[in-house]
Amino acid sequence: MDYSEVSGTERVNLKTNGMTCVACSLAIEKAVRKLDGVSEVNANFSNNVVSVLYDPSRIGIDDLSGAIRKAGYDVLEDDPDALAEREKLNAARIKKELAVSIIFTIPLSVMAMGPMLGIDMPFSSSPKVYSVVQLVLCMPVLIAGKRFYTKGYHALAAGTPTMDTLIALGTTAAVVYGLYATFQIFAGNPHSVHSLVYDSAAVIITLVSVGKYAESRSKVKTTDAVRGLMDLAPLTANVMRDGKEITIPADEICAEDIVVIRPGERIPADGRIIEGSSSVDESMLTGESMPVSRRSGDAVYGGTMNINGGLKMVAEKIGKDTVLFQIVRMIQDAQGTKAPVARIADRVAAVFVPAVMIIAAVSCVIWLLSGRSVEFSVLVLISVLVISCPCALGLATPLAITVGTGKAAEYGILFKNASALERSGKITSVVLDKTGTITEGKPKVTDIVSEIEERELMAVAAAAEMNSEHPLGRAIVSYAEGNRISILPSSDFISEPGGGVRCTVNGKHTAVGNADFIGSEPNDPEHVFKMSSEGKTVVFVSIDGEYAGLIAISDSIRDSTVSGISSLIKMGIKPIMVTGDAEGTARSIAAVAGIEDVRAKALPEDKLRIIKELQVSGENVAMVGDGINDAPALTQSDLGMAIGSGTDIAIGAADVILMNDDVRSIPAAMDIGKATLGNVKQNLFLAFCYNAVCIPIAAGVPYVLGMEMIPEMPMLAAAAMSLSSISVVANALRLRGFRPKSI
Repeated sequence: MDYSEVSGTERVNLKTNGMTCVACSLAIEKAVRKLDGVSEVNANFSNNVVSVLYDPSRIGIDDLSGAIRKAGYDVLEDDPDALAEREKLNAARIKKELAVSIIFTIPLSVMAMGPMLGIDMPFSSSPKVYSVVQLVLCMPVLIAGKRFYTKGYHALAAGTPTMDTLIALGTTAAVVYGLYATFQIFAGNPHSVHSLVYDSAAVIITLVSVGKYAESRSKVKTTDAVRGLMDLAPLTANVMRDGKEITIPADEICAEDIVVIRPGERIPADGRIIEGSSSVDESMLTGESMPVSRRSGDAVYGGTMNINGGLKMVAEKIGKDTVLFQIVRMIQDAQGTKAPVARIADRVAAVFVPAVMIIAAVSCVIWLLSGRSVEFSVLVLISVLVISCPCALGLATPLAITVGTGKAAEYGILFKNASALERSGKITSVVLDKTGTITEGKPKVTDIVSEIEERELMAVAAAAEMNSEHPLGRAIVSYAEGNRISILPSSDFISEPGGGVRCTVNGKHTAVGNADFIGSEPNDPEHVFKMSSEGKTVVFVSIDGEYAGLIAISDSIRDSTVSGISSLIKMGIKPIMVTGDAEGTARSIAAVAGIEDVRAKALPEDKLRIIKELQVSGENVAMVGDGINDAPALTQSDLGMAIGSGTDIAIGAADVILMNDDVRSIPAAMDIGKATLGNVKQNLFLAFCYNAVCIPIAAGVPYVLGMEMIPEMPMLAAAAMSLSSISVVANALRLRGFRPKSI
């Protein structure tokens, strides 16, 4: 599914087949980036996704797919279930090929190395038969590893050599040299039997296949979070058609269908309850384990579980429009992008494979010129080509990002892109909006002090707030409706963010807001101070410029606030509360929450200014909010975090969406970000150190120091290369067991 990024552009994630290393992803990026209308492309070979930001008025998806295919890679159908099944089939195919390789490589290796160990092997007395048997045993292994040759040589011909190219060149050199030795044997030189290296080619392919199988299994495991979410969608649904209840496939539900959900069944679409009440398990959306109560009029979401009551709902969003599907897409979008740290590996990989080919060739020539034998020089060439596989380098970042975003989704934390995941691990300060973030966001009227008749005051105040979206305004309207106070008609409505509202009610100019906004002072300032010290927000009302009364509103602190703020402080992250409330009210709530730095009487532009000041002072700032007025600050911050129950504008401006209202999700997101970033750095260290140490060894540095040539060096190189990939995969998969400390 595509979604709008900026004006005139859209992003599409294309699932591909055939990427085996970072060089493959760079080849695809190079091919797609050439197209007119493409502004950004990221190819992630750990999950075979190509994410493209493009201008649909200048280029189409077919053009993008064509460029990928021209580069030598397939573009697959956009079906999560089919793609998951394809990953499993690919892993099964590699496993089968690995089994074939092992079956023939073991006897070939024993046969080749037996005489060196003093073991009398069959046919060893007949060099001709001995060489032919080894060739015959090697052939099935070469056939099982044919993908290395088809992809490797295709990439070489296209001028974009990959890891497969190195394997193909190395094993081809071994086979060609073995054929040369076999020819020499048949030509009457039986001593050439010692130059047979068929076993090197077979062992290289087998050991590389071990690493490839580990990678294929890791791809299956790292997409478990996405597939697990998709599996939550029920296959069938019970709907009312022509007055009768029938069972249909869930994907055939239409908008406005009446759906019947019995206890123990999953809800098949997003909609609104029209009959019944129940507890609903929404943990797949929010990460909260406790079921929530839902009754007539409440919204419910596809994939959630109806626990104990019968429900009827009207379907409103179906298929790809459901929240469940949007979450899946958001995870896939994040996994299809690249974190800034990945650019390090990309820059290295862009020149890595050609450089290795040059190093291998130069090493071979130097050893020949130094007087070493052809066999010795060829073995050095093969060893350098095989040991220098860039798989570990390419896996280092994308695999950790894939696992990290999946882990975050388990806790109801959705990162929009890999860059946000990386930035979350570097945050030093968090700016939190009070209403709806630190507090419940469901304020209630607690006190009324009126200079006129109380019901009249509330009728006028509710009339002024009827068109307001502010939580305090809604609390006033809700109080009036709950107490059956007739809300008067109003006109000339004006809202001033951070101040209040003005309008005309019954021909009188009415203002509702803070003291500075209404321009008149209350008669009892001590009473106002007392309410503020209790954490209540005081709203003033004036009629025709005269003070008419005040309304005290209280918004209780979320149960998770104190624990969440405490976790931030323990992580060394400074919490800062910013609110439009008066100083006394703000300080009272901050004291309960455990926040020392409080910025009161803040307008929307003040939030923006505060974040800029923190950034100038060197802080990496996260902003957490839920309202329309938070959008500019969310955009300016280094990491914008929107509460999932917030407005669409806030969610659209944020980098991270917290699907639940649990404040502990804020430190959890940063904890996961730190763990992921740390894992990436560990992987890059492993990959860089591996190549920095192994390439000089394979090129012959030990032989310069007097060590004898190791005939099995190419096989040891293949083993080391596979071990490097497996170590990176294993390290990345450790994140699957990570648990944030705050939850």
